Amino acid sequence: MKHSDFEERFTAWLDHQLPEIERTAFEQELIKRGFAGASERHSADRLLALLREHSRSPDLRNAEFFHHQLRHRMAQEEAPAPETTQRRAWWSLPRLAFGGAVCLFIAAMFFAAFIPRGAAEDRSPYFAEVIDARPLSAGISADTIYTARDNVTVVWLDGLEYLPASYQLQ
Repeated sequence: MKHSDFEERFTAWLDHQLPEIERTAFEQELIKRGFAGASERHSADRLLALLREHSRSPDLRNAEFFHHQLRHRMAQEEAPAPETTQRRAWWSLPRLAFGGAVCLFIAAMFFAAFIPRGAAEDRSPYFAEVIDARPLSAGISADTIYTARDNVTVVWLDGLEYLPASYQLQ
């Protein structure tokens, strides 16, 4: 027999709810398990009477209000806590992806603001790059002149022939 079946029959025996045939068979089973029989029954009856006497609660004057409060409290306990759902919602995949994109954007803006700009951005439309400044003939000399105020470097060549306007830099 299952343990719960024994407990159910024992509770029914204590409450005098077992039929006569089952009651005698159950009392025989109790004697086999080590219960003293009639004296045990008398002690159990006294204990139940004592428990029933002290466990009675007074009748409520407004029972419907009490039941409403009880149902409301049970509904609150069964409902998930709002902090838990908000905490779970924050760690969702779309929010993490959005947070990563925002961090990358902020890092790109930080590096763009604090990394010095290259020489290509400071050039004027009249920029020319001198690759080789060695004179081809002995009569030509090359000098460079830098003006910090205008941010201009001029290469001064002495000894060259006149260049027509069609050869000017663009």
